[in-house]
Amino acid sequence: MYKRIKVKLYPTHKQIEMLENHFNVYRYCYNLCLEYKKTLWEHHKVSISGYDMAKELLQIRKEVDWFSKCKAESIRESAYQVDKAYKNFFKGNGFPKFKSKKGVQSFHAYQSISCKKDKLKFYGNLIKFKTSKEHEELLEISKIKQVTFKKDLVGDYWATFLIEDKTNLSLEKTNKSVGIDLGLKELLVTTDGEYFENNKYLQKQYYKLRKLQRKFAKTKKGGKNREKLRKKIAKKFRKIKWQKEHYYHQITNKLIRDNQTIIIESLKIKQMIENKELSRQISDASWGMLITMLEYKCKWYGRNLIKINTYFPSSKKCSNCGNVKEDLKLSEREYNCEKCFVSLDRDYNASLNILEEGLRVSGIKIPVEA
Repeated sequence: MYKRIKVKLYPTHKQIEMLENHFNVYRYCYNLCLEYKKTLWEHHKVSISGYDMAKELLQIRKEVDWFSKCKAESIRESAYQVDKAYKNFFKGNGFPKFKSKKGVQSFHAYQSISCKKDKLKFYGNLIKFKTSKEHEELLEISKIKQVTFKKDLVGDYWATFLIEDKTNLSLEKTNKSVGIDLGLKELLVTTDGEYFENNKYLQKQYYKLRKLQRKFAKTKKGGKNREKLRKKIAKKFRKIKWQKEHYYHQITNKLIRDNQTIIIESLKIKQMIENKELSRQISDASWGMLITMLEYKCKWYGRNLIKINTYFPSSKKCSNCGNVKEDLKLSEREYNCEKCFVSLDRDYNASLNILEEGLRVSGIKIPVEA
């Protein structure tokens, strides 16, 4: 089983110089490969592979001193990442973009990397990092497959380790299953009748952020005040992200611990965000983050995650008699059935339908606990 561990780095001035050189070389090589690939196709209708671009980059590395101060594997990886970005584009994602010096900086490495206590050995340097004692021990004994170094918009340095973890995390099996309805009024509602609040972290900071962004827009480019405001805004966004992650970990841990089978809807979030009236609220809810957490935690702990069809009418269907109500406005928070006259909370009704449909589609026969 593979696991990712993220740690904060505390490099010295000399180590910062080394990391910055790697960021710059990686970004330059990535942009060079992207431009090269685009030009070859536009003018000659030739598609070059990531492997061939990597070979050419390593030839350039022998001739350019600036490149020689960067690990060869990091340079090679930039070509593979361009190739990967193109493959993702053909699967339906956006067209690859050039990397900016002003954005988040990153590079990958995977050879001659090890950890001893709170030190990371990389390119002849011992970089100090901070994490829990448990993660320190795990990094020291585990095989490190890859490390992604990152510099965020605040200016802090991070390392994300991909390790091979042989620990068996499987939980004791239960007979309990749960259906989950994701929403905006409540973040999620379960068939157990649990309502998890939508904390709206972005919405709570929205007016402060807007005020800061207006100030930022009026500052002089290249000025000290502009840089201070940029960092302040970046810190606000980072705090919002961390708050969400902490809250979502609490929710997903509870769901995983209590249930053997978790059933959710497959959501087309990108299409949903196109709704101008609800786009900010949908982005703030970050359903994608929650679903991703459920996916990898179900794999870790031996739980079942079932996704039902996007177009299944979970909100419009009566969980009692199966009648489908064609006209159901978003403002109607109670589901009132016209046939059996049952009255239920709209989201709770949807969660019951999701559970029933998920068990039907999967063929899993699990007694549902009251």
